[in-house]
Amino acid sequence: MRAFVFTLYILATVTTGAAAQQGTPLAPTPKSVNAAQLADIGKMEDQLVQVSALVRHTDTAQVFTLGEKQGRDIHVVIPYPATEGAHVGDTIALVGYVRRFDGSKFEKDYQWFRRADYPDVKAGDWVIVATSARTQEGTELVPPMTISNTPPATSKK
Repeated sequence: MRAFVFTLYILATVTTGAAAQQGTPLAPTPKSVNAAQLADIGKMEDQLVQVSALVRHTDTAQVFTLGEKQGRDIHVVIPYPATEGAHVGDTIALVGYVRRFDGSKFEKDYQWFRRADYPDVKAGDWVIVATSARTQEGTELVPPMTISNTPPATSKK
């Protein structure tokens, strides 16, 4: 009888532990923001954010800007090679990490990053490094093999 109760206890403990693990997300959950909130993008440094915004300017297939008409431009960095480029006037559903751009750090943090592919992004610019960028038609701009929900190892001052 003790063996039966002990076995039942172990099963209950394992089942409870497994249920708790299933409830824990494997990837971080992005913080939903709107385009107006991007005016204070510095407060979101190193956070995974989710926003739907209008493309204001396109540089290359790897870079476009978004933001409010009278606000600051926020560069969106798409991992190389982008599957397609965004177009001015597109509304993009975006998920990505907010970072201050530093080419040297990006080369260390991202295997896909090559400085020559991002000529219009300057040191110190605020960027969102896309983990997903989807057009209204459903086209995903981020190449599947580069998607990562793990934040880069950034160092705080």
